[in-house]
Amino acid sequence: MPIYLSVGAVQPFADIITETVEDEPGVMLVRGDGKIVGIRLDATSDVVRLPGLITKFGLDPERVWSRVHGDDDLTLIRGGARRA
Repeated sequence: MPIYLSVGAVQPFADIITETVEDEPGVMLVRGDGKIVGIRLDATSDVVRLPGLITKFGLDPERVWSRVHGDDDLTLIRGGARRA
């Protein structure tokens, strides 16, 4: 099941675009106002890839992980990802 993590806000009526990431299968970025405001992962299990994605795209780790924290299904997977 795909998941979407909102990691930023945009102004109303901002130009929002989606962008597939060539070297990261199953990852789509959402950009608004020129910055990354969301990440879509094709599968829930892809949450284990978040540490690398956070680094690669220069995202705030606390902001990303706080979005994962509220989802019980992802919390179990997250534990393994943060230890990696």
